[in-house]
Amino acid sequence: MDGIHDLGGVQGYGPVLYEPEERATVDERWEAVAGAGMFAMLRRGVTNIDAHRHRIERLDPERYFPIGYWGRWLAAVESAMVDQGVTTTARIEELIEAGGHHPTDSAGPPRFHPSVGAEATEHTVGFIRPVDDPPRFAVGDRVTTLTHAPHDGHHRLPRYARGRTGRVARVYPAFTFPDTLAHGRGEQPCYVYAVAFSAAELWGPDADPAQVCHLDTFEPYLLPATNTEETS
Repeated sequence: MDGIHDLGGVQGYGPVLYEPEERATVDERWEAVAGAGMFAMLRRGVTNIDAHRHRIERLDPERYFPIGYWGRWLAAVESAMVDQGVTTTARIEELIEAGGHHPTDSAGPPRFHPSVGAEATEHTVGFIRPVDDPPRFAVGDRVTTLTHAPHDGHHRLPRYARGRTGRVARVYPAFTFPDTLAHGRGEQPCYVYAVAFSAAELWGPDADPAQVCHLDTFEPYLLPATNTEETS
């Protein structure tokens, strides 16, 4: 899905801050509860990771940044609980008020209740699945990504890599397909490929010619390359 979450290659947001020794931590109790709540629902099959990501993607851009990482998780947890009939928006707000907060209080945990519709609730360990058909591409094949988003819903093809040509560096097993799983249309497993793109192909002629980006790409996002130009 095209949205505020897909910032790869977008200008104006400053450099990516990278700390090699950084560890994921929580600073507030509600952050830990948000994480625990989501993992509990995932384990019980109440929701799935792709539907979870799709709920976060659908946050209003004005809310996406201010509420932070765990705020987005909490928004997705509440939405999943409402969508799957575990509770209601009214009951959540009742409990918030009982705790001494107002549901719209900007100082409290973030709130959001998008409806993602039906989703698969079956729970199977892992994401690798057997398929009968062989991979469409092999290591060394030159491939081009779709020039547009596959559809309006959840997908895993970033904007910066659309319409770009690279070379298959590795063929993975078939995995559950996020595009369908997030919307309750089944797992529809397909092969995934590590595709090597030159930095110049992704970022233009000013990019470092020695750099290569490997992007794990689902098979439906790829087409055979139609020209003979060599691409790393």
